[in-house]
Amino acid sequence: MTQDHVARWGRAGALYDLVASIVFVTPWTGALALDVLGTPHTSHTLLFSTLFGTVVVMWSIVRWLRPERLLITADTIGRALFCGWFTWALWQGHTPALAGFLALELFWGAAQLRALLRR
Repeated sequence: MTQDHVARWGRAGALYDLVASIVFVTPWTGALALDVLGTPHTSHTLLFSTLFGTVVVMWSIVRWLRPERLLITADTIGRALFCGWFTWALWQGHTPALAGFLALELFWGAAQLRALLRR
């Protein structure tokens, strides 16, 4: 696969992350999203979800603008780690809505890894 293929999958993954995370950038929209997901929240939960949302949105923009092999590789490793944490949370009895996020992380991680490994 060419660098263009890696860039296309990297940008697609960045767009997914942007769409999935933009709602968590403010405490007000984050609270609404957590309510929709059926997840109880406190001011501490909202603080961490907005910090997380802000970082993911910023990281998405960087990968969209510069979909370089190194950045896509780092993102793919991060997706593998996220899958581990989602699996752990599901094991601990957290909301089953996480299964949908886990499936999407597995998809994007596999798609990016495939693009990175093929030449």
